[in-house]
Amino acid sequence: MDQQINPELLALKRDIIDGMVSYMKFGGAEDENDEDYDPDFDAGYEQSDVDKCDKALTEFLLKLLEQNGNDKNWIIEITKSTVLKLNKINNTCDGNLIETDQREDICQLIQLATQQAGLETDQPDITEEWRAW
Repeated sequence: MDQQINPELLALKRDIIDGMVSYMKFGGAEDENDEDYDPDFDAGYEQSDVDKCDKALTEFLLKLLEQNGNDKNWIIEITKSTVLKLNKINNTCDGNLIETDQREDICQLIQLATQQAGLETDQPDITEEWRAW
């Protein structure tokens, strides 16, 4: 594949995933040296759940690169499929994987990626229709 994922989108995706991992390991603390660190904290999800989310977002971004032309319906279908996949992943964690910060960042990532793929829309959040997180 000649095209590469936009570095801005990759950085945003990395921040989303890093935030999930950090919360899973440290809860509300910065690290294990923070006085708020609780070694018994349970985020409600595991690394395998984070990996599934990472994979779904990466596949979404790669599929948008494959898009030839500005096929609005195709972009919307890829977006819907990804959001539904994220719903399923989050549901297996009782809704704990995608919290408010992650939701906002994932929505921003999807919005930016679809715009870069050529989707023009007045909707501030194209995921809202299918999103359960």
